[in-house]
Amino acid sequence: MIVLGMVLFLGSQAFADVVGRLQFSVKNADDDKPIAGATIVISDPTNVSPPVTLKSDASGAVTTAPLLNHAWGIKVTADNYDIDTRNVTVIADVVTPVEVLMEPLKEQVRKVVGNVNVTRPGNPNAGTVRDTTNFDKIPVMPDNAQSLKGLIMTAPGMVSDSVGQLHPEGEHSSTSIYLNGFQLPGAFQGRVGQILSPTTVQTAEVLTGAYAPEYGRETAAIINVQMRAGTIQPFFAYAATTGSWDTNELGLAFGGQFGKEYGAANDQGQRARAFGYFIDLDGRQTNNLQESPQPDDQTAHNAGQSYIFFGNFDWHVSDRDQLSLTVSDNPATGEVANRTGLSSFYIPYGQGYGFLGLSAASSGLPSQQADGQDDYQNDHNEFGVLNYLHTVDSHTQERLSFGLTHNGLDVLNNNPSIDLNNLPQNNSIEFNPTIIRNSHDAQGEGSITSTVGPHTLKAGFTIDRQDGIESYQLTPASILALNFLNNPANGLQLLAPVNGVSSVVTVDRVGWYNAGYIQDTWKVTKKFTANYGLRLDMYSQDQTTYQNGGAGMLALSDLNMVEPRINLAYELPARMVARASYNRLMIIPPSAQGATPGTVVPPEQIDQFEGSLEKQTGPGESVKIRTYLKEITDQLDTGLLVPGTQMGAFVTDSIPKDYVRGVELSYNLFPVRPYGMAGYFSYANSTAKTEDYTQPYNDHDQLNTISAGCNYTFKNGAQAGVVDNYGSGVYSSVLSLASNGELIGSRNPHNEINVRLAGAPNMVGKSTTLVIECENVMDDRSLLNFNSGFSGTRFQIGRTLLVSLQGKI
Repeated sequence: MIVLGMVLFLGSQAFADVVGRLQFSVKNADDDKPIAGATIVISDPTNVSPPVTLKSDASGAVTTAPLLNHAWGIKVTADNYDIDTRNVTVIADVVTPVEVLMEPLKEQVRKVVGNVNVTRPGNPNAGTVRDTTNFDKIPVMPDNAQSLKGLIMTAPGMVSDSVGQLHPEGEHSSTSIYLNGFQLPGAFQGRVGQILSPTTVQTAEVLTGAYAPEYGRETAAIINVQMRAGTIQPFFAYAATTGSWDTNELGLAFGGQFGKEYGAANDQGQRARAFGYFIDLDGRQTNNLQESPQPDDQTAHNAGQSYIFFGNFDWHVSDRDQLSLTVSDNPATGEVANRTGLSSFYIPYGQGYGFLGLSAASSGLPSQQADGQDDYQNDHNEFGVLNYLHTVDSHTQERLSFGLTHNGLDVLNNNPSIDLNNLPQNNSIEFNPTIIRNSHDAQGEGSITSTVGPHTLKAGFTIDRQDGIESYQLTPASILALNFLNNPANGLQLLAPVNGVSSVVTVDRVGWYNAGYIQDTWKVTKKFTANYGLRLDMYSQDQTTYQNGGAGMLALSDLNMVEPRINLAYELPARMVARASYNRLMIIPPSAQGATPGTVVPPEQIDQFEGSLEKQTGPGESVKIRTYLKEITDQLDTGLLVPGTQMGAFVTDSIPKDYVRGVELSYNLFPVRPYGMAGYFSYANSTAKTEDYTQPYNDHDQLNTISAGCNYTFKNGAQAGVVDNYGSGVYSSVLSLASNGELIGSRNPHNEINVRLAGAPNMVGKSTTLVIECENVMDDRSLLNFNSGFSGTRFQIGRTLLVSLQGKI
């Protein structure tokens, strides 16, 4: 409580701020002497903020006011020196040093020089930065423009899995998304819709370790998102797409500014205005919504629709005060894919007929599709966030945020009716599900950040109130399904029928999560930077379970934990930086993802160690090698309520002990001009070994993961891109396990090659281009999961060809 009390006393917003500063040092490249009076013009390539002009002082130095944490264009001029231009990325909560060595003018014609250090040597918490201006051209996941998964999986350590899941470095999920500094509470896993669209993202930094104390709650990975905002020059963008599997998508985005002008004019003579708006609308439908339980008939009861309604509004109240409101509503509905049966190769393992698909076609049982199974899922994903940022002086900012979220996920059915008094022995339809789940969070956050000499000090808090209600009814369609519910080993006895009547189980969840932190980013020397501090996490949840309206059964889960963090960065010669860190972490169970009815799970506890070495290898390019070790207690693991089925009713359980070890190699090439090559490469070698569990690995363990992609932009704006995603196979891809959980046979690898071709921006008329994309060019339909506890049986989606018209006015 001491830490939290200190934070509450200090006031204002929590978690990751979205502003930082640049500290320029302008020198003569020949003799390293300072240059006084150099003019530094800082321009915003996103065209949201007005340009800023500064002058270096007698020591050649000058520090900016707070700037948004994305790339900025820098132009430095001085009499008798060549012009220096570069792009520099502002790091949140950090004063980033920028050394400008200006070449004395020795010719009549000025040259433009500049080569920024992309390794960010003063940042101990450096993650993988993705700017959508460049990465939306690389076809990581072109079949679904609504999905943020494609952008995130370009970072090393992300294992792609079925039903939209990404597993960060041995964890199932437990990933936090920060929107302009506000942390979104957890949402239901297994959604067919999206909680956030990449169209709304300006930049995203993916962190998988070296967490500053400000980060908490769900820390398998952190996605720090800078949202798009209204631009000085109003715009209207559109995209219409059609393609394989009857896929159709229409998206509209528009934004601008209005009201009182402020700041300097940009290169077009326009000035920023007080009120800004950005709105994104999108609708998508397809007949191949999620990975199918068979490689051939992938559209068997697998259609879905999803929608995006997003708005980001901001008000420049004064030079010291800014307000923003972000709202989003993303509903979706989708059919639960049916099994139609597998080839004779799968007879020893389960050909997709009968209960859990374990029977062969020779059993004479019809498939789920033939029996008319009609399970479907409805998603509701809504949030609203109000942010207030106050600049106290040139060294101190305060931030206050408040947000509301609602997540709903229903699994319903229009299946043939069931007579519980006359059940067949076996049936391909396992259950008639009626599952309704809703979760709400009301969350306030606050922080204060101040720069004092070489120290950037920060303190903050979060207060989150959670409530949820869930209703479960699983009517068994066979004696095998009835026996499964009644088996104590499966933990679902509450859902078994009572006196020949299907049971209804209701779960009420009420809980809270409070946190406070203090931290310091200390520039110890010119080359050595340390980020360190303490975090206090406090979690409690009460769960009351009712069967058929009877007496409530109460279960409790709570934990308070103090977490020390230390993250170090040391700049070596030749534009190289070494980093090392130790983090104590607590991950709370997702507020919107309940446990098996009648049970609760404790928070996860982690000791994480890591080290890395990064080197700039050329203009805009760098290579990095990183190793890490996680020692985990009570690892949160999400799986199906009924393992082996396709129903999207997920619950969270825990693994007593897990040890995750990994080595990652990554390469990034950021373009230094509007045309040319951009690309990335990421390779991860890792294992996730369990102890005191039913199997030796967790189900998403994958030894080798590779993702590589590039895009070339021609001078006329035309583009060509390619991506290759490879996985050596997750543990749940094996066809069979021995009684001790060891593998019988091998895992099933998968590979996906995607391409993208786009014409010049004025290819069609004055502002429209034609884009052709193909996902899974080689039509690889590899097995991803087999009868797994997380997603049943899933095969890779086949070749998808998409054609779209895209334009911007």
